[in-house]
Amino acid sequence: MSAAVAGPLLGEDDRGIPRSLPFLAALVEAESCSCAAAAARPADSGLVRAFRGGAAPKVPIRIFMERIHLRTWSVPAARGMVRIDGTAFVLAGIYITRFVRSAAGKNAGILVEPTTAHRLVAVAVLLAAKFGGHPPSKWNWVFQESSEGAILADEMVDLEGRFLRAIDFRLFVDSVGFDSFCKVLERGPRAPSAAGGCASKKRQADEATGEDERRRVRARLPLPAVLSN
Repeated sequence: MSAAVAGPLLGEDDRGIPRSLPFLAALVEAESCSCAAAAARPADSGLVRAFRGGAAPKVPIRIFMERIHLRTWSVPAARGMVRIDGTAFVLAGIYITRFVRSAAGKNAGILVEPTTAHRLVAVAVLLAAKFGGHPPSKWNWVFQESSEGAILADEMVDLEGRFLRAIDFRLFVDSVGFDSFCKVLERGPRAPSAAGGCASKKRQADEATGEDERRRVRARLPLPAVLSN
């Protein structure tokens, strides 16, 4: 990867939090807000039902991600204590994009919206850390604790399998794709429209009906230039 592009994002702030974390959180939050209308629609596919789960966490995405990062420090691993670095959060963003833009994701109509965002982030971070050879099985409890019990530890195995199958197990990201997504993170989300924020989107959802309207909603996470192995 290009040090000039990725370097600033892969460092840490004075609290030890990877700088890529708030950038990804901002992108996910903006996407969730822009797709808030989808949260009011019935879950008419197994993939959507799985990632909506039993409850939507009330913890803000950034706080949720910071808790995951901090709590994994205390989980013992075979090679000592594990830390998620800045690279993992960049990879997580790429994986979420692949998932939403996959054939399975499009067919299911799954989006990054308020009822799915936390579970999508949790699985993507888990896979990004696993690709780096890190997390033990006890990490599933980290997601339960970080979500204040909304995401159950027992959910994670099924969600991970569904996510992997949807992206055809494509976890490899080359340096071009990695640098491309770093630039996306640094640019940040698009400015919100004058129509209002998430509350406005939710009101619009209550008024929206019909299959045509449902299919018009599409995730706005940009598709990075990535290659799979």
